[in-house]
Formats: sequence, C-alpha cells, structure tokens
Amino acid sequence: MASLSRRSPWLTRTVGTESFELLDLKHPDVEARILGEMDAGIDVYYDRRWGATEIFTRWFLEHPEVVQGKRVLALGVGIGLETLALGRLCGHLYVNDLAPVSLDLCAEQLERNGLRNFTKMPGPMEDLALPEVDLAVACFLIYEDVTRAAVSAFVEKFPGEILVANGPLPAFKAWLAALPRPYETLFHVDSAHALRLPAL
Repeated sequence: MASLSRRSPWLTRTVGTESFELLDLKHPDVEARILGEMDAGIDVYYDRRWGATEIFTRWFLEHPEVVQGKRVLALGVGIGLETLALGRLCGHLYVNDLAPVSLDLCAEQLERNGLRNFTKMPGPMEDLALPEVDLAVACFLIYEDVTRAAVSAFVEKFPGEILVANGPLPAFKAWLAALPRPYETLFHVDSAHALRLPAL
C-alpha cells in the first residue's frame, strides 16, 4: 500500500517510568488500514487508548511479578497498549483478536518496541485452540452484549487464571453480576475495575 503521509505513524508515550512507541491511530496510513478492514465487513471496535487500558498497563508495570516469565494470552487486543507492558515482562505472549489487520498492527507495534516473544492467534476468543498458558488477560473487552457473551464463553472453557480490566459499562456490570467463578478485585477507580479470577 502506498504511503498516504510522509509524517511518522509513531508516537512516543510514557506510562509510569516506561516509554513506548505507539501507532498513531489517526495517521492516514494506519486509519486507512483500519477502515479497509471495517469496509470488508469485519465488525471490530478498535483500541482508542481507553483510560482503563492505560491504568491496567500501569498496574502491570507496577506489579511485574504477576506476569514475570509467564506464558500469557492477551484477548481481543486491538492494537494493544497493554501488550507492550506484557511483552516486556512475560516469557511468551499470545495475542488474540478477531480482526486480522488489528493483529498485524499489534505485531508491528510490538516489533517496533523490540519485542519478538509473541505469537498471533486470530479468531473469536471463545473458539481458540488454546496454547498452554499460565494466565489470560482481557482489557476493556466487555462493552456490549456480543463481547459480553464472548468473554463469558471463554471464561467457561478456560480453567486457568484470568485478569480482567474494564470500564464501568452496563455490559460489564451485567457480566460481573452473572459471573459464575469467584474473583478478587485488584483495583477499582472511576474509569476502570480490574479483577482476578483464580485458576480452578
């Protein structure tokens, strides 16, 4: 694809004490790829740097022992700010999303930040042939009924430890009220509620 703009599609963002190179989602080249995927009929809801995502990313950086050296599956990552912190800390990162272009952009962003310890896993999270992982992470995935059902189906089939962070949306509150597994709250602020589901 020919470049639409000569300016760089990369922005530097500091979270806590760590700096990351992030794709500029408003850059014409990046936006064209995203819109092309949507025009092809893939119904996706792209990461727009939600406050909950940055708070969760900061939390991982402040609690590296939670993922240090582990095999981590990050669900529905979009382009994935949180994957950069996870990739710096974990042993191996599996990144999942329904949208192929999203995963390609996520992979480019990981590589731009010097990370190679990841595997792309495209497709619906509830249908994944799961690799052997120690921990699953879901960040801002539960925002309407379809994503609530997908996360619920994943939780039913995955017996391992799961960390979830989400904004206080009605779909998330309904999911939490119906959650069949025990959980503990990691943090709860205005724009984000994070919890841990221990392994069964």
